[in-house]
Amino acid sequence: MRWGGWPAPVASAAAAVLYAATMAPGLTWAHGGADGGDLLAAALTRGVPHPPGYPTYQLLLRAAIALFPGEPARAGNWLSALCIAVAAGLLADLARRMLPRGRPARGVNALSAALAWAAVPAVWGQATITEVYGLQALACLAVLWLLWRWRENVERGARSAFWLAAAGLTFGLGLGNHLSLALIVPGAVAWLWAGRAGLRGACAAAALVVAGLGVYAYLPLAAAGNPPVNWGDPQTPAGLAWVVTGQLYRDLVFGVSLAELPGRLAALAGELLRQFGIVAALLALAGLWQVDRQQRAWWRATTLVALAFAAYSVGYRTDDAFVYLLPAWAMVALWLAAGLAWAGDAVARWLRRPAAATALTVAALVVLPGISIVRFWPENDLRHDSVARDFVASALAEAEPDAVILTATDGPTFALWYAIYGLRLRPDVTPLNVNLFGFAWYRVSLRSHHPAGLADIGADGAAPDLASSIERAAVQRPFYRAEPLGLALSGMREAPAGVLTRILPE
Repeated sequence: MRWGGWPAPVASAAAAVLYAATMAPGLTWAHGGADGGDLLAAALTRGVPHPPGYPTYQLLLRAAIALFPGEPARAGNWLSALCIAVAAGLLADLARRMLPRGRPARGVNALSAALAWAAVPAVWGQATITEVYGLQALACLAVLWLLWRWRENVERGARSAFWLAAAGLTFGLGLGNHLSLALIVPGAVAWLWAGRAGLRGACAAAALVVAGLGVYAYLPLAAAGNPPVNWGDPQTPAGLAWVVTGQLYRDLVFGVSLAELPGRLAALAGELLRQFGIVAALLALAGLWQVDRQQRAWWRATTLVALAFAAYSVGYRTDDAFVYLLPAWAMVALWLAAGLAWAGDAVARWLRRPAAATALTVAALVVLPGISIVRFWPENDLRHDSVARDFVASALAEAEPDAVILTATDGPTFALWYAIYGLRLRPDVTPLNVNLFGFAWYRVSLRSHHPAGLADIGADGAAPDLASSIERAAVQRPFYRAEPLGLALSGMREAPAGVLTRILPE
């Protein structure tokens, strides 16, 4: 497949340079990246990370770690950077194809929009940490780009089956990274309906979607190896369904109450202005109007994609739900390209000087991403970020031999998993998450990998009382907590021990 123009490789290269210059050197908790420790630990142990398991991402992460000679977390950060850099190239090429032919500034406007998207803080922040959302953005843009190429070939009377089939396979594999990719379905269906996709081509694409979903077979295969990171133990149909459907997080999806909704919508509007700035946001609205006039079907498709991801983000009951908006911001960037083209034409007509439009186009290429880079460099420059790594180093240095470290939240838990299970540092230390203790699969995993002194904690059947188990086990092994646990331990006292707190019998 050809890029089809110079803006795509330029956008990818420029984005990659920006991300390489600000990338975290290793494990990080920045930008909501606490899950990185879990994803890395699962990849290093051939395990199963938290639901929905992310098999496509896990396979790519394992490949990145194998190819990268340094620290695995750095490889994970590079994977995110490369995914978003390629996504920026696809966005540039898609914007160039979307704009009317014959305009000399078409490529520059497309490049400006793509670089503006690559430099917004939400996208930039996900490009420098180990997370799944860079691959999510790439999958979304890849499907839309392939569907656009399909429509181009249909209109030219050329063979189009390949592009539709490739879109189906990409969509299936993308669902293997994150199920929220399904939010592009309304927009894709509107586009396919307008292009009058034939029944044979649609069935072939649907078959390849199913083929792509076959990547979820990775999860039971990984679980069969009894890895220490094995969420849900998906060797059984029930366990696999629990992981793949994300049952653990089901109450969060559209869990926002009606009373909270106005505040969430206001926050969404504020987030749009924060990402692009008021001028670029207004140009994007003008561009949306232009897309409606020039390509009504594409207007429907991009609007539906943006609205679907926006609704999901607003309704998802977490503080960091705006991370799901990367595809929506990509749609805004496409509209921005159209808005820049419209503004250039308007200025040229008003001043009766075509050179003025050229000047405006070149200025936008520098100013739009430049303002974002200058404004958000301090919060996105992770070159010296070491908070997570310092915690792990201190915790493992302070813990006595055969210690148990109790945790409650994602950051400390997954960081310790990465170090102990993934990097095999201090394998004598047992990390124990008190909130996961209620799941039978987790207790079984504890019993399997940390049997000494924790036999009843890993017992089958009904969960034993964790507090009582800790009180008994603390007589035999040193216990620490890495953070407040919300757990009442009677007959115990605490003593500070650096980043950890020692828990001792009275």
